[in-house]
Amino acid sequence: MPLNPEAILNREFPVTEEPLTDRDCMLYALSIGLGRDPLDRDDLRYVFEGNLKAFPTMPVVLGYPGNWMEDPIYGITKKMIVHGSQRLKRYKSLPIDGVILGKNQVVNLLDKGAKRGAIMIIERRLTEKLSGDLLAVAESAIFCRADGGFGKTHEKPIHKFQQVPEVREPDISFDIPTEANAALWYRLNGDRNPLHADPDMAETAGFDRPILHGLCTFGLAGVAIDKAIARKEGKSIIALETRFSQIVFPGETVTFDLWHSGNDISFRARVKSRASTVLDFGRATLIAE
Repeated sequence: MPLNPEAILNREFPVTEEPLTDRDCMLYALSIGLGRDPLDRDDLRYVFEGNLKAFPTMPVVLGYPGNWMEDPIYGITKKMIVHGSQRLKRYKSLPIDGVILGKNQVVNLLDKGAKRGAIMIIERRLTEKLSGDLLAVAESAIFCRADGGFGKTHEKPIHKFQQVPEVREPDISFDIPTEANAALWYRLNGDRNPLHADPDMAETAGFDRPILHGLCTFGLAGVAIDKAIARKEGKSIIALETRFSQIVFPGETVTFDLWHSGNDISFRARVKSRASTVLDFGRATLIAE
């Protein structure tokens, strides 16, 4: 069945509602590698209930609308989709022990052609149930590799990601090792796609072992920026965006190249052992805490 753009664009997503507990916040932080050093007090604020804070990239795991793309009415070839890019803008800190409402909407659908696939842009808005305050807006680009050529497009202006500075070397290169079971930890945040856990499923998709979630690598970028720059300046991440270039395998070390200019940071991520760029066109904005 070909892609059904009308059904996709007209889908009404039910509002998600989920309580945010201290356990949720600590699990997310641990799943992106925080807390490895129990004497690191800056890490401890994300993994210990004493004066606990939610890590800035945590909104990306909240408000998940479920596996709606598996419904054949939409004509999406689920096994051929990949996460193309991710953007996040924070407006308020997540309220621990509060209730979070999530509203999802497909805001753009672009036909790249029969042999080039399609790009679907999904926006997610998170609000606090009690106050109604906007907490964060996330935007995901999903690349439907096998579903182009449907002949119609719902096209709004597309966000242009900025290239990292090519005229100079990065100001900082920061290594983050990942554990061999990193994907098994991260999937407990809600994304139970077996591609990240089942070796047989990974082999079917063309990988020799399960791969790390793209949003876990996104979280690692937040950790690198926080540890290398933000916490040293008494700041926190208020916005983060990047494109996903290649996959990461659990157990690999990811090197983040950071270009620092005031409150703006450009970044790229590499797995040096495979000479592979895994994140590119990265940009973060900091704000004083």
